[in-house]
Amino acid sequence: MLNDVKIEGLIAREPWTYDRDLFFRIASYRDADLPGKPDSSNPGRDEPDYINVRVPGGATSLMTATRGDRVRVHGYLQSRDFKESLTEFLGKARKTTETPAIDDSDHIKIDRGIVEVVAMRVVRLDAPARRNKQPPGEQPDAK
Repeated sequence: MLNDVKIEGLIAREPWTYDRDLFFRIASYRDADLPGKPDSSNPGRDEPDYINVRVPGGATSLMTATRGDRVRVHGYLQSRDFKESLTEFLGKARKTTETPAIDDSDHIKIDRGIVEVVAMRVVRLDAPARRNKQPPGEQPDAK
């Protein structure tokens, strides 16, 4: 069987770590010859697909990843199941710590599943322009 992924995209949010692994989420726009994913809030534009990437041992490596970096990831798909409390789920869904008044919401567990790309190699294609840096060959104004 074949499980091989090559995907390119922009890091869409700041990377995070868990245990020794580095995680980041990329936004990948589909190639022109594939069906688009229409953006309902902006007609005429396509919306990206968002994919979580896991870099095993990446939290302890020299690799750096920053929001806005354009990367190419080579790896394989992995699915995993986990349990999450209702409080955690609602907090993430609402992007707030406020949760409805439900007795024992911390004790109510929800079975969740996730599919992610496990990276065997990550290549940074380019990085966003950093603030306060001069383009090559230009000097800051002398005052």
